Amino acid sequence: MSDSSAPLYGAVLCAGFGTRMAPITQALPKPLIPFLNTPTITYSLNHLARAGITKVCCNLHHLADTIPPVVDRLGAAMGVEMVYAREWEILGTAGGVAGIWHALGEPEEGTLVIINGDAIMDIDLAEHIAHHRASENEVTLVLREKSPGQPGSVWIDDNQALVGLRHHRRPDHDPSRMTEYEYTGVQILDAAAIRRLSLAPGDIITELHGPLLEEGGKIGGSILEGYWAALDNPSLILENTRQILENPSLFPQAPLPDALAKGLFVYRPGTIDDSVKMKGPVLIGMNASVGAGCRIGPNVILDGVELAPNTVVSNAVLYGMGKVEGEWTDCVAVAGKVAMKKDS
Repeated sequence: MSDSSAPLYGAVLCAGFGTRMAPITQALPKPLIPFLNTPTITYSLNHLARAGITKVCCNLHHLADTIPPVVDRLGAAMGVEMVYAREWEILGTAGGVAGIWHALGEPEEGTLVIINGDAIMDIDLAEHIAHHRASENEVTLVLREKSPGQPGSVWIDDNQALVGLRHHRRPDHDPSRMTEYEYTGVQILDAAAIRRLSLAPGDIITELHGPLLEEGGKIGGSILEGYWAALDNPSLILENTRQILENPSLFPQAPLPDALAKGLFVYRPGTIDDSVKMKGPVLIGMNASVGAGCRIGPNVILDGVELAPNTVVSNAVLYGMGKVEGEWTDCVAVAGKVAMKKDS
């Protein structure tokens, strides 16, 4: 049973290799890849901080030493104490959560709110935490309506009770009353549930969620109505960049300056030569300069770059690339590494 007075802890999952974002992830772990000119993990930490969580743990493996110098500063700015659980081998979602709980001191009581370091969303975590505690569940998975063409693999019934997850089913489920949803990767776990996990490589659905569901145990879902996206590959970064720059209300966390015109966001308009042609949506950050005759857009983000005269950029994110010239299209380029757009 969830105790409304139990302490809250946060976790951001950061250990993965991010292979679908290669070769950028040879230089940066995926949570540090910028989205809208901000390390993606910033949004996850901000969600946890706004929910009143003041102690957060990140699990680390791939490029582990690059994360604390950035995240410590982010946490300090948000009033959050950061803790780290280093994985000398990848422990997966089950062992990773067990390691995070161990790094937090293995509290006897408490609630752990887990969010991925590579996802963006419009979510009020406090509402989902309140739902979890009111339900008296030990586990709550935050779900969303299934997107067309995407595997959902999570089912709820007419009363919004969680009844299916992958091949696992609640004993009293009615197949005729099941609606398929998607799992957002956000989950809320009480200490009693976490103690069922071992500090060894494993999958949390196989080791915890599925068995708990089949036992008829205290596991449920909470529905996210707002925007959500997992930034798994360059195509998804480009597509979600476009959606948000065209409609900033989708993602209230977006750190955008006032628009010069519809879809044109420029932090320092004085750095843009009068001969530059821009077609929105475009975001040009604080540390970008644009030479004469450049053509920018649509769907472009620039920061940490110097565009040589007559450079052409469209459907691209260029961040921390220094001086660039020529034509850049259908790519995400960060810290000297270029990942081309691929089919999602």
